[in-house]
Amino acid sequence: MMHDKKVTILLAAYKGAAYVGAQIESILNQDCDDWFLILSDDGEDTADVLDFYARSHPEKISHHRSGRRFGSAQKHFMYLIARFGGEAPYTMCADQDDVWHPDKVRRTLETMEAAEKEAGGQIPLLVHTDLRVVDGQLREIDPSFLHFSKLDGARLAFHQLLVQNVVTGCTMMLNRPLAALAARAEEEPHMLMHDWWIALIASALGRAVFLPEATMDYRQHGSNVVGAKNAGSLSYMASRLKGGYARKMRDDGIAQAKAFLRCYDAELSGKQKETCRAFASLAEQGKWGRLFTLQKYHLWKNTLPRQLGQGLKW
Repeated sequence: MMHDKKVTILLAAYKGAAYVGAQIESILNQDCDDWFLILSDDGEDTADVLDFYARSHPEKISHHRSGRRFGSAQKHFMYLIARFGGEAPYTMCADQDDVWHPDKVRRTLETMEAAEKEAGGQIPLLVHTDLRVVDGQLREIDPSFLHFSKLDGARLAFHQLLVQNVVTGCTMMLNRPLAALAARAEEEPHMLMHDWWIALIASALGRAVFLPEATMDYRQHGSNVVGAKNAGSLSYMASRLKGGYARKMRDDGIAQAKAFLRCYDAELSGKQKETCRAFASLAEQGKWGRLFTLQKYHLWKNTLPRQLGQGLKW
């Protein structure tokens, strides 16, 4: 499956026959052609559609049959990155039900190459972008996913990403050094999502860059596993304060931070290790101790309601 293109695009499908054709067509309609698309199906239930496109465009598309059932997008993408992330200088991830804007690959690649030039070496680099939120028929809900979700795509410091992910996997481009580091954690059971983990690697060991443009339509429909949530609504805020949701998210984040520390201990700086350990200690502290640690290490989320949730429910 080796190719000579600059960009490998990895598309992970699961029961995606309704929308995956439109997504593949949007990739075929990119205004640059320096890419190769690898299609993979979890369970082969979308195999006929993927086979059709691979047969129709053998110079641009391949259908990889793993013979495995992954059970989640995270495991599927990590498997694909571990196997194909080093085949080209850059790797992108594609969901099955979105629609890419015609300049997505070109604009992301331009940003990546500018970041590499500025860095002056082969350090791990990530570029991510905004998304346009649309419904199942591609009617606009919000021109900006980050606005809709009340997130700041530029909050990419390591301590910020430990507590809150702002990177959406289907917008990511990884360079080869970053893909190699991500592959090391392919089977990590405490990884919450592949995009969150990869953003942490880039922030800690290289650089993460935000391109503040919507480069794709993020389709919302009844079968979304992870979708856009209107974070400004009262119902959203109330749901985050109910029961043990906030504490479960804290504990899951702590487990991920501990796993990240184990996996990349040799590469992390002393300050990064200290911050990881401080975050991991939150569950063992009393209320005032937690507030002190959150303040000392700047482990606050980005909005006042979320920060209140941390103070009250963590």
